Amino acid sequence: MIVKDLPEEKLGEIFSNLDEYIEKKYGKKWVKYVNLGTHVLRIVSYCDEYKPLIEKQLMYVSDFAQNYDATLVIWKEDDIENLHKNLHYDFNSKLNLKLRVEMIALKRKLRFFKVFDKKYSKTNPLIESNFAKKTFSAFNEASNTHYYAVENLEPEEFIKEGHIFIQAINKVVKGTKTNVVHGAVVGMNNNGVLFCARGQRGKSTLTVLSMLKGFEYVSDDYLVLEKDGENLYSYPIYSIITLSPKMYNELYDELKDCRFVSNNARKDKYVFNISNLENQFRTKYPIKVCMFPEIVKDKEPSIKLCEKEEKERAIVQLIQSTVAQMRDICNQDVIKKILNMIKDFEFYKINLCSDIYKNTEFLREFLKNYKEQSIKTKFEDGVFVDITFDIANILDSKTGTIYQMNKFATNVFENLLSGANRNEILEKIKNIKGVDENISLLFNIFVKEIDNLSLLKNSVGKYSEVFLKQDLIAESGFELSFKKFGDEGTKELLKIGE
Repeated sequence: MIVKDLPEEKLGEIFSNLDEYIEKKYGKKWVKYVNLGTHVLRIVSYCDEYKPLIEKQLMYVSDFAQNYDATLVIWKEDDIENLHKNLHYDFNSKLNLKLRVEMIALKRKLRFFKVFDKKYSKTNPLIESNFAKKTFSAFNEASNTHYYAVENLEPEEFIKEGHIFIQAINKVVKGTKTNVVHGAVVGMNNNGVLFCARGQRGKSTLTVLSMLKGFEYVSDDYLVLEKDGENLYSYPIYSIITLSPKMYNELYDELKDCRFVSNNARKDKYVFNISNLENQFRTKYPIKVCMFPEIVKDKEPSIKLCEKEEKERAIVQLIQSTVAQMRDICNQDVIKKILNMIKDFEFYKINLCSDIYKNTEFLREFLKNYKEQSIKTKFEDGVFVDITFDIANILDSKTGTIYQMNKFATNVFENLLSGANRNEILEKIKNIKGVDENISLLFNIFVKEIDNLSLLKNSVGKYSEVFLKQDLIAESGFELSFKKFGDEGTKELLKIGE
């Protein structure tokens, strides 16, 4: 069920009814305050089970604060599927005959409930009940109050969905000069390094081991960035780290001061509380340089200034992984804001060898001797491409628009980049059993979109054999996909007749 653009007075009724429902049903509450560096969040909870989660996972939690910027109301809801019926008469099919008739006509059970307000966002709901995940979230802009309820309060469920309350925290700190980012920051002597990379590229292992070896530390995963003039500052949010089972085994002896919290339900990450290492934590920590980590087969680590394409890849990875996880991938203003925060910094490529201790000591020596370059590399707007794990993500830095290809389309795109003949690519695709019957038309639309975005400007410019990866094509359901994420929402560009 989707509801759009309700009048302000009705929204006021809805939030008034929600407050009354929570207070009447759950009654007893407690309050905590979380210092996020740039903002203070007041948490009002109607459930004692939340308390250890908050105290074990968030960094700066207190019982008192002189002022706060926003409120997060949390509770354990035992009936997510029917919660929306308590918000307003119009949403209750037992009371609203028109709605009951519509439900009967649709002949299906509701899978979700969403309220959209275009003044707030065209793509993110103002109110949402997700019946599959058993979660409820809402935002009352008038009082700057966020709401979050869930049926399952096991720590593993929160880690599975990401760090606790990360999307609500993102909404709280989001300002003209501030934003949550998915990145990592460590440093030495107030020289902070912002690692720009998506997951599984070695940034968390390097960051965590650096902290354990005495580096100044902000975060290995999520943090707040603030741009103040030409200065960029970072603030911690969480007092937890996440490690893969492999890295946990390698760092076992180093983690003696850390306490196990949970796995992430999929059991591919272990979560530890590192509050005992609070002397390593820094807040309002200055960023001096950005780094793009990559795991290589070299016997020794190395660091060098990024080439233009490497810097562009690093920027795409930081921004795309951030906005995808914060549900801001269609918010072009947020994308341009984060881009403007980091675009003029020096970017270095750090090649990580298999010896994680060598990597850490190499980073230490780099920071000990680090001096800012007197000549900065000039940032140029354009279309930036990153291909990682067989997925192409593309950022138009002028408009703040992100595009994404599935693995099939990425494989075709890589063929075009290498100089393979377009007709030969198409003929080989047509011979693959299971591809869309309209593949010729879809292929031509795909190539046209690539040409329109000037994505082949860095191609090798010479003939290359066609190399199609059958496993990736099958994994994509034998269908090409090229999506555009923008202020109007998500659009599949490979649609016939559009």
